[in-house]
Amino acid sequence: MQQFLDRNRPTLRQSGVEIWTPERTRNGLFSGLVERPEDITEQIERRGLRSSGLIAIELELLARAGRRQVLISDENMIGSTRNNLRQVRLYPLADERLMRFRPAFGHRLRRIGLSIRSYDTFWASSLAFGIGQGFRMPRTGDLDHYITQPRRWRDLIRDVAAVFPGVDIVVWPFERFAGQPETQLAILTDGLRLGVPLTGARDWINPSPRSDKLRMILSMRGETDLGYRLTERDGRWMPFDDAQRMALRAQYSVDLDWLRRGADGLARLVDSGAPVASDRPDHLTATGSQDVDRDDRTRKGQIMPDVLAEGGRDFVTQEVMV
Repeated sequence: MQQFLDRNRPTLRQSGVEIWTPERTRNGLFSGLVERPEDITEQIERRGLRSSGLIAIELELLARAGRRQVLISDENMIGSTRNNLRQVRLYPLADERLMRFRPAFGHRLRRIGLSIRSYDTFWASSLAFGIGQGFRMPRTGDLDHYITQPRRWRDLIRDVAAVFPGVDIVVWPFERFAGQPETQLAILTDGLRLGVPLTGARDWINPSPRSDKLRMILSMRGETDLGYRLTERDGRWMPFDDAQRMALRAQYSVDLDWLRRGADGLARLVDSGAPVASDRPDHLTATGSQDVDRDDRTRKGQIMPDVLAEGGRDFVTQEVMV
């Protein structure tokens, strides 16, 4: 998603949509804001306050320049895959992380988009990424912890709603729109119409390591005794057995059912390609998708001036704000 937005930045800008991806946010704009709550020091707090002020000024300047929307995508706004794996929790303390952005967006935040994914493939992709980054191969007993960990997508949605009360929160299944960044863009921007086609929508960016690459990584680390747990063929690695996958999918089914029943009035489920119309005033919007997916064709995470935001996991789902 971020690569798609970056490639089409000039076209989107001509249509009144400004794009902030890590290319912009990690160049000092989010300094002091994307930090683990337990690591916050007085110095980091000062940097964060300064960044909040700079963001507010930037959004005001963009509004004066005629930008109708600002789409912000940075998957680390709600946390990181590394932290999820370290704590065996689904985006722990996401509310505290997002609270640091509230002063910057203020009244401009209009929509938050969250892409969620079935837990079996979410955690499998996260674990494959983790092994590539130096995490050890999980043992059988370790995998059960991902089933019993207490947080669900429902908890993340409640966190987002608590930090940004009254903001339009749109949620869609990753499985429904994987590899369709242009459809996600339409959902976030109320069906933005462009005079020219966008490019790069079908590029496959940053896939998580497959079995053959994981086996090579383990061999280079001298962990050849663990390679037997990987399939012999070059395919996507699935560490969970059938019973574990069934349990994880059942948990995801409960999330989807909760969303279909109205999500306690906190969010709206989008499971078709129709653009989402908003009944809110036309002002700057933010979107955050933690959905960066390194396993398939899209990456997660975005925000927009009325601000649009998209969310989900570091790779699986990222948060988007509009």
